Formats: sequence, structure tokens, C-alpha cells
Amino acid sequence: MNRFVFYLALSCMLIGAGYSQQSFLLIPDWTNDRVCALSPVDGSVINANFIPTNTQLFDSPKHALPTPRGTIMVADQLKDAVHEFDGFGNYIRTIADLQNNQIDNIRGIAIRDGKLYVTVASGALQNTIQRFNLDGTGQETFISASQLNSPFAIYFRENDMLVSNSNANTLIRRFDLSGALLGQWGGTTIRFPQQITRRRSNGNLLVAGFGSPAGIYEFDAAGNQVAYYAVSSGPRGAYELENGLILFTDSAGVKVFDPNAPNPANTVQTILGQGNYHYIELYEILPGDVNRDRCVDDADLLEALFQFGGSGRADLNGDNIVDDADLLIVLFNFGAGCE
Repeated sequence: MNRFVFYLALSCMLIGAGYSQQSFLLIPDWTNDRVCALSPVDGSVINANFIPTNTQLFDSPKHALPTPRGTIMVADQLKDAVHEFDGFGNYIRTIADLQNNQIDNIRGIAIRDGKLYVTVASGALQNTIQRFNLDGTGQETFISASQLNSPFAIYFRENDMLVSNSNANTLIRRFDLSGALLGQWGGTTIRFPQQITRRRSNGNLLVAGFGSPAGIYEFDAAGNQVAYYAVSSGPRGAYELENGLILFTDSAGVKVFDPNAPNPANTVQTILGQGNYHYIELYEILPGDVNRDRCVDDADLLEALFQFGGSGRADLNGDNIVDDADLLIVLFNFGAGCE
């Protein structure tokens, strides 16, 4: 009984202290052909080589995107391929490529309702969005070439989707969820828009404007521009951190600035340099999900038991040993994420 009370008290302490695996931001780096992992709290570097340099798979990794099953899709623009990795950065397979799927010069990707969406800018499927099952089967044209011009990023909302284009005549276009064009979105000031992300603090959308006047643009839900941050001569991605600062990427580094400062450009600091960085995505880890498959189940419990007393990925609270505390994290979250 005393042991039970001890475990119960310990579990409450762990939950109260927020002990769990650390979620992270995925950021591809063209220069070093890798994917980096940074903190979503303050942008600090967790692992600069989360998916390490791999010139066989990568030439210009543009977008690393988590899937509902905990794996990671990485789109490479010049390799013309989408590869899948597990939640620890290990290669699993190639989902689609130029040879088998005619996807040439791909940029951003998106996932919705069990489907993978890929922007294609060149070749036989130029200026389309291709849709696949998550295993790469069932390819179809979701949006045709008549509606897009050099598409870059896809952003799904509850009732519509936005697609950024590098051509000045299309900019950001809005579509319904079946792919029908609804019209332009976001005005005409921005040029060469790339990634689109949602601000956690106010629900507005951040868009990386790569062309002059380059910078980070902020729009409300209706597409009205509410702010412009002249912090870079060519940003590719932007993401609001939990500390309220905005992380962004360009050809010189991963950087951060304070959007509330009188002159945000004066607050820019480089977090990770010596690289050419692109889109930013959050990889969320469920507490207790040892194998990172988005389901806390028997497999996670067994792994923690087999590693008990030693070290390994079942060390969920980061104290360098797999012990009772880690088992409790699994048990108190058992069933989370599982359907």
C-alpha cells in the first residue's frame, strides 16, 4: 500500500512538473542535406542532425512533415522525391519520386484525412497538386495546372485551403476542400510567398515572403494584412514559438525576432547558421509514446520494461535511466492517441 501511495504521489509530481519527451520543430537544411530539430519553446537546437546528412536521399530537402502515425515525410525539391522516416529520423522508404510518379521540382507537402498532397512545379505534371494515399498509392491530380503557377506551399484550414505560388499573378490562392478555386487571398503586396503557418497567440497566419519586399507577412483569417516584419531578404518559413518570438528561416540560418519590439529587425538573432533552411513544422510527441507511433500501448510498455534499469529511448523523463518514473509516464498515458 505504501508503495502504491508512493507511485501515485510520484506520478502526480511528474505530471505537475510536465515531465515527458520533448516535442520539436523539424527544419530541413539544403546546404547540409539534413533535417534539424529545434525547441518549439525558445528555438534552441535539440539536434542539428536529427536526420543526418544523406546525399543519396537528399539534394535540397524542402519540407519535413509529421504524419498521423508518427512518421515523417520529407520532400526534396531537386531529388524530386518524398521519403518517409520514423519518429527518430531513420529512413523507412520512398513514397513517391520522379521516375515512378512524374513529380518534378516539388516543394511543399500537406497531409489531410489520410492523404498526402504534393506541389509539383515542372515536368509532365507542372503546376499541379498531386494527391496520394500515405503509402504512395492512388496518385491523382487534385488541382490542375490551370489554377496554379509555380506552387510552393499548401495550408489546410477547417473549411478551405491556401496555396502559395511564386508567380506574381497568382500569389496566394484559396480553394475549397475539393480543390475548386475560390479566389485570391492575402492581397498583392507580398511577392513569392512560401510557407504559411498559424500564429499560436492570435490565430493569424504568418507567410514567408521570399521576393521583394521580402519579409514575414501577417494576415488575419480573411486575408487582410495586419503586419509586416522586414527581418530577412529572403525568408522561406516562419513559426511562432511558445515564448512569443517568431522563428524564421533563410539562406543564412535559422533566426528569431521579437514581433512586439518597436523595430523587430533590430532584434533578429541567429540560432543556427551555416546552412540554407526551409519550412518549419512541429513534431508533437505524446507523453509515454516510447516508439513514437502516436499511440501509447503495449508496445511502449514492453519497451520500457525491457530497458528497465538501463538506458535507451524509454528514458522518457531524461534522467539517463529507465526506471519506475518512466513506467508511470507510460501507464498514466496508456491508450492516448490510439483508436
